[in-house]
Amino acid sequence: MLGDVVRYNFFALDNVDKDTYSLDYAIVLDIDEKNSTTKILPISNKFHKESIESFCIGYIPGFVEVKNEGYVNNKQYVHFNKVIDVNDNELYPVHEQDLCGNISKDDSGSPINVALDIEQLEKIVKKYRIYEIGEEKNLINLLMKSDANYELSNDTNIDELQKISSLKMEKYREYNFNNNKIIVFFVNGKRYSVKLTKTDNLDLNSRNDRLKTMLN
Repeated sequence: MLGDVVRYNFFALDNVDKDTYSLDYAIVLDIDEKNSTTKILPISNKFHKESIESFCIGYIPGFVEVKNEGYVNNKQYVHFNKVIDVNDNELYPVHEQDLCGNISKDDSGSPINVALDIEQLEKIVKKYRIYEIGEEKNLINLLMKSDANYELSNDTNIDELQKISSLKMEKYREYNFNNNKIIVFFVNGKRYSVKLTKTDNLDLNSRNDRLKTMLN
């Protein structure tokens, strides 16, 4: 069910970064009943700065992990850059527990599955719609997934970015400070950077229209 927390064996994946291997849990993001596949959004309790592709959703009700100190309920961070489609039979339900490890059950005695609350689910679904913009990993698609209040800074070299904004990025890093985001990225082995400045704008469509007009 959409918003449920599930367990998945990320360690069995090939050609992924070391951070992915350390993952254990994910959120059900979309379900393809016809092909018996599910799109999952990986989560982790490892601190991660707010970014275009990762952010904190807080404590998930009833979601308890077993650590050295016992049963703990940690804040969770979602990772949209690690979304994958998997077979339904590769997923395992996660049941609600208290901090003593006792599993919650419904009136019929069946374990209750862990799921996001309404506010968390709405935040995830809203971000998922934004994140679906563009499949290719290029600068223009990445910028269009950033929050609506981030705009290209006034000192941006538009002529340079127009030449490479639609080309595939080999890798990129995002840095945040004050009200700015700095994105450092590589295209065809050459390093580039772009600065985004936080504004009062809340209209994603209008911001993205401006981006496309400037960079295309």
